[in-house]
Amino acid sequence: MHYIVMDLEWNQPVSFHSSAYKAIGDQLLFEIIQIGAIKLDEQFQIQEEINLLVAPTHYKRLHPYVRRMTHITQTDLEDAPVFTDAMAQFLSFCGGDAVLLTWGADDVSVLKQNVDCFSCDCPLPKTCNIQRYYADVFKLGNSQKALKTAMEQLGVAEEEDRAFHDALHDAYYTARVLAKLP
Repeated sequence: MHYIVMDLEWNQPVSFHSSAYKAIGDQLLFEIIQIGAIKLDEQFQIQEEINLLVAPTHYKRLHPYVRRMTHITQTDLEDAPVFTDAMAQFLSFCGGDAVLLTWGADDVSVLKQNVDCFSCDCPLPKTCNIQRYYADVFKLGNSQKALKTAMEQLGVAEEEDRAFHDALHDAYYTARVLAKLP
C-alpha cells in the first residue's frame, strides 16, 4: 500500500450570469486547473511527485481571484491536457492499492464533481482527510485549521521555492505535516 497526498486548484465562473455558467450550471461549480500529488510509501517517505496543469473546457477565462491566488495564467494552460487526459495521467501515477489523502474535504468533493461532469469512468482510491485527523490528534473538535497553522504547530518550515496555493506545493506541505503526526 502507498499514499497519494493530493491537492487541487480550480477555476470558477467569472460570473454566475455568464453563458459558461448558464451552460453547465450546478453540474460543475469549480473546474480543476491543477492537480498536484506526492506519492508516499508506508513510512510516509516521499517517493515521487506529479504536477499537472489542466486546460479548462467550460470556464476558460480564469477568474481574477484564482489567477491572483494561484499565479496560474491563461498562457500556462494553453498546452495543458483536458481533464479526462490529466485524470488518466493522475490515476496512472496513483497506481493500484493507493489511499488518497487531502487537507480538508473540498478537494475530494471538487474532484468527484469533475469526474462526474466529464463522465470519467474511473474509480477513485479510498480517501482520508488529514485536516480531520490533525484536529482529532490535537483535540480541536470540529475546528478546521489552515495547513499553514498545522505547519507552524508541528515545526514544518515554509520553503522559499514552494509557495502556497500551488497544488504541488500544498500537497508537499500536507505530506510533511502528515509525517509529523503520531
